[in-house]
This record gives sequence, C-alpha cells and structure tokens, in this order.
Amino acid sequence: MTEQFSTKGMIRLSAPEAHVAVAKHDFAAKMDYDFARATGDRTDIPKSSGEAISSLLDRRRGDVVRMSRYAARMNAIAAKAVAELDNYAVGTGIQPSIPDDDNGLLDLFFRWANVCGAEGIRSLWKAQSLALRERAIGGECFAILRYSPGRKDLPVPLRVQLLPTEMLPSEVSFLATSTKGMIFDKYGDVQSYHFFKQHPGLKGELLASTRSETFRQSADTVVHTLIRNEVGARRGEPLLTRALTKIHDLHQFLDAELLRKILNANIAYWLEMPDLTEEEKEQLADTYYNPEDQKYYSSEGAEVSAPPSAEVLNAPKAGTVAKVPRGGKITTSAPADSGNSFESFVRQVGMHIAAAVGIPLQFLLGDMSGINDRLYKAVSLQFERSVKTIRRDLNAEFNAPIWNAFVRLAASERGSDGKPLWTPPAGKTVEDFLNPAWTAPPFPNLHRAQEVSSWDDEVESGFATTSDIIRRQGDDPERVRREKLDDLKRDIDAGLEPIPAHWTDTAIKKHLGWDDAEIASYRSLAAPA
Repeated sequence: MTEQFSTKGMIRLSAPEAHVAVAKHDFAAKMDYDFARATGDRTDIPKSSGEAISSLLDRRRGDVVRMSRYAARMNAIAAKAVAELDNYAVGTGIQPSIPDDDNGLLDLFFRWANVCGAEGIRSLWKAQSLALRERAIGGECFAILRYSPGRKDLPVPLRVQLLPTEMLPSEVSFLATSTKGMIFDKYGDVQSYHFFKQHPGLKGELLASTRSETFRQSADTVVHTLIRNEVGARRGEPLLTRALTKIHDLHQFLDAELLRKILNANIAYWLEMPDLTEEEKEQLADTYYNPEDQKYYSSEGAEVSAPPSAEVLNAPKAGTVAKVPRGGKITTSAPADSGNSFESFVRQVGMHIAAAVGIPLQFLLGDMSGINDRLYKAVSLQFERSVKTIRRDLNAEFNAPIWNAFVRLAASERGSDGKPLWTPPAGKTVEDFLNPAWTAPPFPNLHRAQEVSSWDDEVESGFATTSDIIRRQGDDPERVRREKLDDLKRDIDAGLEPIPAHWTDTAIKKHLGWDDAEIASYRSLAAPA
C-alpha cells in the first residue's frame, strides 16, 4: 500500500533532521546473493567445487573422452551431431582468399594441399574434416608441421600430421613448469609439447614402457585447436560432454522399447493345467523312486506303479492344432504397448542433446515436419551463426598456422632450377599474404530464385557488394573475376562475343594482346556507317 505524505510532512523531511524520518522506513533489499541461507535445507541442489577448470579437465578428461568416443562410434544421434558439424562447417573444404593477380601462389597451394597430409590422409581438406571431428569428439586436435626436404611428391616440402588428444599425456608432468605434457615459459605461453611415440591405447606386442615413451616437439611446429569453454583451460572439452548422460538415457529407453516390441510381436501362450486330486496327491507323497532298479516303491517298501504326473503340452508346429488336456486353459500374453509418450519422450531428449551440442533439433534428427519455409529459414540462420563461430575458431587455430608455414616455405625454398618456388608480386612482401580471409561452402538455399533476387536488391541498394555476395556463397571474388575474364577472352577469340564497348585500346592490348594495326582494323569495322 502506498504511504501518503502531507505537505507539512514533506517540508519536515527537507529539514536537516530528515534523516530521523527516513530511518523509520525499511529500504532493505528483498533479494541478495545469500543463497546458502536460502538453500540450506536443499541437499539436492548441486554446488560447484570451485576447482580450476584446468585441474578438472586434467583429472577427468580421460573418462569423458572415452565416453564421448564410445557415443560417437556406437550412438546414431551422437554420430549425426558430429557429422552435421563436419558437413556444414567444413564440407568440401575451407579455402584461402587472397588478392593474387598472377594466381601463382594459389596454384601452388592447391597442388600442395592435395598431397600434404601424412599417414595416408593426403589432402588438406580431409585433414580439416578430421581435425573438426577430433575437436568435437575429443575436445581438441593437434597437428605437427613436418619439414620434409627432398620429397619429389610435395610441391612445397611441408607435411601435416594429425594427432588425437590421447597422444598428449594427461597424467604425467615432466617439470615444475609443465602441465600434462606442455612446457610453459614465464609468460604462460607453450614452449614445447611432449607427445607419446605410440598411442597409449594401442593393443599389441608393445611393452608398457614403450607406450609411455614421449618425444619433444617445439610449439612453433605444433598446431593446437581446441574447444575452450572457460578461461584458464589448457586442454579441450569434448562437444558431447553435456549430452553424454542424455545420450545414454535415450539408448537405454530405445533398447527397452525394442524389447517391448519383440515380446509383443512374439505372441506367447500360458497353459493352465488342472490340479491333481486329493487321492493322487496322497499317492504321490507316499511314493519314491529307486534309481538303481528304476522302480517305484511305497513307504512300506511295496512296489507300486508310477504316480500320476502333470501333463505337458508341446508347442504346436505351424498349421497344426494343439490338443489341450481335459480341464486345461490357454491364455494369451500381450505386453502393453508404449502408448503416445514414445515420440514426445524421444523429442524431449533430442532437444536436450541438440541444446548441449549446439545444433537445432531439426538438423540433428533430420525431422522437418511441422515447420514451414519461414521457420526453416529462421532455424537455418540460427545454425549458420553457430557454424560461422566454429569456422572462425578453426581458421584461427588450424588453417592460418598451416597456411603461414606454407607461404614462408614457398618463398624460402628453391626448386630444381635454383629459383624460389614462389616470389611475391612486385610491391608486396611475404607478410602481405599471411593470415588471409577464408571462404567455406555456403548453407543450402531453400528458394534459389528468391535468394538470388534478394542479393541483387542488396547490391543495388548499396547494403552489400558483389564481393560480399560471392564470399557469402563460399567462393573467392578474385577467382570469380579471373575466370569471368578468361571466359570472355576465349569467347572473343572464338568470335562468340564482341569486345565490350567500354574497353579502351590499352585494355584491348592488355587482355587480348593485339597490336595497334589489329586494334585500328577492329575500330574501323566497329565504327558506325
């Protein structure tokens, strides 16, 4: 209830003694952060231990990674989550976009990228895909950049070798300044890594001492991409961590439902036989069997006939009729069906898993029922933002270090003719080509014609450039322009297209290589009569 103040009271509050009047009112906060008092009797509410994320990951990473790998290998939903991220984030490959007029560096890069993978991986695009999958399942992925001089199959003597998270020790500290296989300097930067020589889970004839052997690798030649959800984390956290419990629950529910269906499909019968009479029960109790002579005797030792026994009904074969003993009764066993809660339960668990891995439910389950094209576009845009975030981290942590090492080696190494494998264009240096922009496959268009029309409107209205639209579609604007010019020049040489009217004589000389006489002859033919 609102308190009413009189004019006289308001004047009194403005006096120096106003603090006396104000003190009569209770302005204490109705809510604060003293949750310990409010939840003192709630023992079911979990409370954080306050332990640093680095030590938590070091102690439990092995268990979480093993559970995550099992889920990705054996559970279809977990495998689909990883596959969807791979399909949309990497797809056919993330490629660099650089302003290279002579296109020599990109040509060299694409020839090298097709053969640069070590241990049978071959292409860099496959390495990108595997790195993203390892990043999602194991929380991180390592790549060693190996200098390989003398390799005839490599346009640039550089190879990329991927290592899973298990290859970096989780239980061994080498020095006081190390954290589980990583050596740090005084600024907290990694100086070197100590990887296992063999996978610790490799089963075979390896001795235990051999499995624990490590080798040192300088941090300058190691690429480390990881999922870091908290400040201070040195190792990655698997993407499936928060979904592992629900994945297990869903697996158990589906197994139980499958068993229910099997029991319901296999129609079973229960046969109720008539009970023995009182005389038969008394005779049966007074009779025992002698296995030596295989005869029955009474309690007085007299030989008697075999006592009555319950009749047995054999399972009938297909197409036959069963004969039920006198007084017998057959009942059918029909287990209850799952009812209407099955789909809703699976959907609720699927929503929890989708939220944990950051993928919309429609993309995770592949179920687009119940949504129209506008809702699909909204869901697709939401997922596209998440994918762009993953690409940003993957480009900064994985693609850029590999590209920079490739560019530096291409400029410093010499071929069989004694010349550098690549020389920067005039007026540019090697640093101008480091850390480029990256283009990736676009999200699929729901209505292609509408999308293209909206792009035209954006460009005409000045909200975007043609290069923006090309990058949005996962392509390199420089490449598109070069190929369009090349196609036009070939069509002009073949007589299929005229020379553009806005081309000057200088442009004709540059693009077509004509001399002054050829240009003058063309101008005379093109001149109006």
